[in-house]
Amino acid sequence: MPNPASNRRRFLAGLPALGLISTHAAPEPPLEHILFGSCLDTHEHPMLDRTLTLPRDLFIFMGDNVYADKGGIPMMQEKYALLKNSRFFRGLKNKPILATWDDHDFGENDGGVGYPHKKEAQVEFWDWLDEPADSPRRKQEGVYHAQSFGPAGNRAQVILLDTRYFRSPLKKVAKEKAMLGGTSVPTDDATTTILGAAQWAWLEKTLQEPAELRIIVSSVQFAPEAHGGECWANFPHEQQRLLSLLKGHKTLVLSGDRHWCEFSKNGVLDFTSSSMTQKHPRGTPTPNKHRIVSKTYHLPNVGLLDIDWTAQNVSAKIFDMDGGVQIEHMSSFGDLRA
Repeated sequence: MPNPASNRRRFLAGLPALGLISTHAAPEPPLEHILFGSCLDTHEHPMLDRTLTLPRDLFIFMGDNVYADKGGIPMMQEKYALLKNSRFFRGLKNKPILATWDDHDFGENDGGVGYPHKKEAQVEFWDWLDEPADSPRRKQEGVYHAQSFGPAGNRAQVILLDTRYFRSPLKKVAKEKAMLGGTSVPTDDATTTILGAAQWAWLEKTLQEPAELRIIVSSVQFAPEAHGGECWANFPHEQQRLLSLLKGHKTLVLSGDRHWCEFSKNGVLDFTSSSMTQKHPRGTPTPNKHRIVSKTYHLPNVGLLDIDWTAQNVSAKIFDMDGGVQIEHMSSFGDLRA
């Protein structure tokens, strides 16, 4: 006597071959090409056009994505609208985009926890990126967030920090005591913070998620020595706290802000790419004992991170407007362990 259950199993087993159903989704491809840039004071520029020609699975805006620190929220809205409707931004939208902010799109030069319009600025930031109205990111204070890409074994976790919303006031010295980069100096007050309690707790939890490679995005530099400008070295206790938290993880940092490019290592590698549209007026870098490539670059640029999952290495490159590589460094995954 025919067995109905057996007949049904044979029927279902034949369906995928007939193209009628599929029980397996296509595997998510690994993240291989990440473009990263910062500091856009215009929305039409040859460097922006060049960026659209480079290989890209993801683009990361690392801060100063618009310059709106002198005209309040109305200027911020206007600048974001110009960026959002630009040929550059529209050209990026066929692939994932991630972003954090720095002082000029936060709304106050060198601004931090005391900026009075930071809640309104956060609304404009998420509106620019079309973050859904019911997104948890809109409900938290600060724009920090993370996203993972790729299948198990080839997972890259991108962690975007907010170095503005909670950051304590900078310690300053008189101009006659300033360093080449400005009047900010390291503090010995361990009660001060860059990330704030809520973001630190979130980061600790986020680093427990599975990933084979972690990419930390910090709008200000992490690895270089203190130089007078804004950097993690101004808060050495916070810098050490992050290094301790990253211990054992394969991690690198991407940073912006300085209007020049340099590659540094201080516990972790830090690849700085800045500015996409501006030339550094002085043209010379500040001293940096942690610099691992002697060359720096001070004209418009964008960074490219190439991840080779088979060879287990990462290559960082700085591209100029003509598509030339100005700075390059390759690291094995083993070298990335903090």
